[in-house]
Amino acid sequence: MKKAYHRLAVMWHPDRNPGSQMAEERFKAIAEAYAVLSDPKKRERYDELGHDVFRNEFDERDIFHGFDLADLFKEFGLPSDKDTLGKLLDLIDSDEHDPARLTEFFAGFGQKPGARSRTKSKGPDLALPVQVTLKEAVYGTDKAVAFNSAKGVVKLRLTIPPATASGDVLVVPGKVPGNRNQLPGDVKVTVNVAKDPNFERLGANLLTTLTLSRNELKIGVRPELTTLEGKTLRLTVPPGTTSGSKLKVASHGAPVPGKTAKGDLIVTLRAED
Repeated sequence: MKKAYHRLAVMWHPDRNPGSQMAEERFKAIAEAYAVLSDPKKRERYDELGHDVFRNEFDERDIFHGFDLADLFKEFGLPSDKDTLGKLLDLIDSDEHDPARLTEFFAGFGQKPGARSRTKSKGPDLALPVQVTLKEAVYGTDKAVAFNSAKGVVKLRLTIPPATASGDVLVVPGKVPGNRNQLPGDVKVTVNVAKDPNFERLGANLLTTLTLSRNELKIGVRPELTTLEGKTLRLTVPPGTTSGSKLKVASHGAPVPGKTAKGDLIVTLRAED
């Protein structure tokens, strides 16, 4: 077992993976598993309860109580500078604890033959709505969402990808705390795009209307138009343009998922009443 920990600890040591949050989290997972399995009392409870129930009953502070992270570094001959230790301590103290995040490294170590998790099922999922503006849906944004759970208020940072539409469901796995014998459920967020007063979306195209005087349409003008993205464009309206005519401004529409191209901006010209 010690050899396996040494190999993983060396692989995921933050000093060997500078700037990698995944490496920091995985090294912390290794440290957590080692802290449990090197403590006879914690290991006894782990073997008795099984992985999932143990992780629901014991948080990081319980697991690392009485365990010196510096000992782990010393045990495996790894550097233990203050910066690296500080990052790991920040992870341990983080409020964004995800009970499912460490399963990959933690579940397989130290169980006695025949010991099994008592968890039989995943906890219930939670459906949440979130409203975004048309601009946020078209170009993407981050949204803070929160909900009440049996373990208190859970706060999430939700990424709305570009070209999101009303009715799209975004799934955030493992964020709904389950009961003591359940795995965490998922948050399923349904997006509602608010109506914009000036723009509509049709596929990858954006539609808008520009009102001009009848004389401007007759003689021709070069009016300015602010796009949904906030850019200012100078349009060319030829002389003799009739009300209801459309101008196409290429590549000023919505992003096309999976491509660098954008749709077009379609401007409908209207004469003042």
